[in-house]
Amino acid sequence: MCDIHMEYCVDVQLEEGSRSAVAQSHPTPWHTPERLIIVYWSASLIIGVPLLFDLLTSWNVSATLAQPWLVVCLLATFAFSQILYVVVARHDDRPLRWGSTLIFALGNGFFETLAFAIVFRLGALLGVGLANLIAPSASDTVGFIAGLIAFILYGGLIHGLFWLRILPPHLDDAPFSRRVRRLRPIAEVALVVGWSICFWYMADIWTIVFLHVLVDIGLMLRVRPKIFPSPAIAAVD
Repeated sequence: MCDIHMEYCVDVQLEEGSRSAVAQSHPTPWHTPERLIIVYWSASLIIGVPLLFDLLTSWNVSATLAQPWLVVCLLATFAFSQILYVVVARHDDRPLRWGSTLIFALGNGFFETLAFAIVFRLGALLGVGLANLIAPSASDTVGFIAGLIAFILYGGLIHGLFWLRILPPHLDDAPFSRRVRRLRPIAEVALVVGWSICFWYMADIWTIVFLHVLVDIGLMLRVRPKIFPSPAIAAVD
């Protein structure tokens, strides 16, 4: 005769084991990628608010829009970089999630712009400090160049060391795409130059936040990473 108590214990153990297996195979939305992104965003906010308080509390979008050449530069470099990205990126039939797209685009568009502005400002301050010791009359230009270099270096490092680990493999290896990918560093540097001009000469961070949101919408539409899914979606992924 079957021992009812023993049978109950076995059933409970099987059920708990099944739940554990499901939990391991279907991590929650706050699994490692989301946690790392939130840590990155939080660090950008904590450092950025005191360091960039003047930019964040000023609305200098009109200063940027008053320079037609700069507007053309910003739009042209944005379009160039996005066209290249559409050509070389792929989503491997991952589903498009509008909620995830909205959360990531708005969040990263703001918080990573803070990170970019932080790095640019620190580089610019270092450049100005060094120029004041040698050629004070050139401090403004040296500050911009130093900030630009810091921005470019940071952009390459954060993409290679962070985002390539967070995002799924998304660069097409077809021969044509590989040729196009050689142009992407040029497009990214051109993009950074325009954004740096806004930071330094226009004291305008909000135009760059807007453009960065658009860039991240493009990323989510083209790559469709499984980040910030709703619990219902996460349960079936």
